[in-house]
Amino acid sequence: MISIRIGTDALGQVRLATSPLWETMASLQLLAQNRSVPWPYTGWAQRARPSLAAGLGGDLVRWFRARPGPVPAFLAPLPTEATPAIADELDALRRTPAEVVREQLAAARGPDPFGGQRPETWLRWCADAVADYWDRAVRPAWPSIRAALQEDVLHRAHLLATQGVRVLLERLEGRIHWEEPRLVISGTAGTETLSCQGRLVIVPLLFGRWMARCVPDDTGAVAVSCQARGAAVLANNPPHGNSAASVPQRGDRLTILVGRGRAAVIRGLATPTTTSTLASVLGLSASTVSEHLTALVAANVVQRRRIGGRVLYELDRTGSALLGYLDNGA
Repeated sequence: MISIRIGTDALGQVRLATSPLWETMASLQLLAQNRSVPWPYTGWAQRARPSLAAGLGGDLVRWFRARPGPVPAFLAPLPTEATPAIADELDALRRTPAEVVREQLAAARGPDPFGGQRPETWLRWCADAVADYWDRAVRPAWPSIRAALQEDVLHRAHLLATQGVRVLLERLEGRIHWEEPRLVISGTAGTETLSCQGRLVIVPLLFGRWMARCVPDDTGAVAVSCQARGAAVLANNPPHGNSAASVPQRGDRLTILVGRGRAAVIRGLATPTTTSTLASVLGLSASTVSEHLTALVAANVVQRRRIGGRVLYELDRTGSALLGYLDNGA
């Protein structure tokens, strides 16, 4: 768990930013830590993995797989602009001082992170590998990812302007919870307490469901990630969108049987989640998702359980069997 005390000045300096490098690192962790990638990332993973079979990008996935744990801060630092370009972020990565690289990787689990190389030599390899991974795995999907992120930022900016910063923080999705005056990030290894006295930068990520990221800097600013709305754009069969997607794909038995929206909810429950997180991932309203969940619970396909102040939904044995038998895309 990470607890971030948000100072009064920081509440007046909340900013929203997108970051291709943060999105790249989040997607990399998803591939490295999950042999079977859950929906809605399944289609993206099926396209990305073959292209990563050779090249530095694939080597980078294997590097992360051998060293589980959080992404070191220098690999995705606090964004200095609202919409940085990947080329600028990679240039900044290449300029990371060797002593910073050595310090942040000193506690890395697994084999020698430098593979016997000097830190500065390893950093050049790493930056080239990240660039190769971006080109092979993320860049082909970036137009759709960027459009979804822009919509998400507009949604949050409107929330900030019309209802205020506290409502914005209360509605961060994923593993982040606002318990004034603290932002609490659950599901991390160990316990850490930080203080944000400068800018608080919110970085929505389409791949944010599995990566709760928090990066401070030496000015007192802190950046945190959250799950962006609309991750379903990465799926083979998005539950909404253009006219071609309005008709179930031939052979998509789950969608034909229960309908597109309910099929999307069932696929989204491959791992336990909350109503708000699922609505964010699918780009659907919370009320629509809640309606589907109520019907699925009544049909004994989904079970509901409370953990502290959170209500989690997940497929029960019947739901898992239904998904495994009918879903051709999971």
